[in-house]
Amino acid sequence: MATEAELIAALSTIFSEHPGPGVEIGIGDDGAVLLPPSTKQIAVADMAVEGVHFRRDWSSLTQIGAKITTANVADILAMGAKPTYLLVTAGLPADFSVAEMIELAQGIRNEADRVGATVVGGDLSVSPVMVISIMALGESESPILRSGAKVGDMVFVSALPGWSAAGLACLTAGASDAKAVAAHLKPTVDYALARQLAAAGINSLCDISDGLISEAHHLSDASQVRFVLEPDFLSASPEFAELSVLALKLGTDVWRWICGGGEDHLFLGTTSDPSVLPSEVMVIGRVVSGRGVELVGKSEFEKVGYSHFQAVVSELPFRP
Repeated sequence: MATEAELIAALSTIFSEHPGPGVEIGIGDDGAVLLPPSTKQIAVADMAVEGVHFRRDWSSLTQIGAKITTANVADILAMGAKPTYLLVTAGLPADFSVAEMIELAQGIRNEADRVGATVVGGDLSVSPVMVISIMALGESESPILRSGAKVGDMVFVSALPGWSAAGLACLTAGASDAKAVAAHLKPTVDYALARQLAAAGINSLCDISDGLISEAHHLSDASQVRFVLEPDFLSASPEFAELSVLALKLGTDVWRWICGGGEDHLFLGTTSDPSVLPSEVMVIGRVVSGRGVELVGKSEFEKVGYSHFQAVVSELPFRP
């Protein structure tokens, strides 16, 4: 059984090598000392709880660390910002070892390095189950808000949603599909595409963490407009047939994964000029006057998604 001092020492070996250009004092003091940013600062936080967001019999500690880091940096990127610093707080079982701490921290470090972010501090506590919370900071001269969608805009998504939900369904059913399972255990974010979107002058943007329809409602509500989404545009994706075959194999409707599955960490947004969008981005609908979200011809999927504090409206067994 490792002591708190031993666990902190292990963290220092992972996170103190490269403190980052804006870090005057990093890990090792009561708090980090950061140089003031030259532009607007964005702050986000995300928490992952064992049994709710991940299972240790399914995921390695490296995957868990990377997964929660991805959730945070995706939110920063969804505001058109550059991730800069991370503060990591963890509740860990009493028998958590130094080797396990290093494995978990390496997953966080690997993902932070991909976007140039630095872990500058955090806290540890004992907990009956693993709980990891990360606060991320980022910088942007012009943050992209959910409230920017305008009537006449086109709605776009950066790729076909549903793969993480498909992976969860595979794990739950004991089925095998490497692509889907990988998408659930360690979701990836197209960071280069996120930077392209930030530079394209789009009107609104968000990260798809709780499902396509749920996030469309967030944009619609914030902007006080109506989203009309076209399933035919989504089914035109090259991945749609592959995902549909897997859904048929597992006895579910593929649209439940596409519309209600979460944690794909794709980007949903709107633009007045679709010609500025990268070629891989899919236009899937339009913005009109009114309120709410319409899924043309598939109204039965207009309320799927996930909410922690409401009855589960999707059929997923736990938080994807």
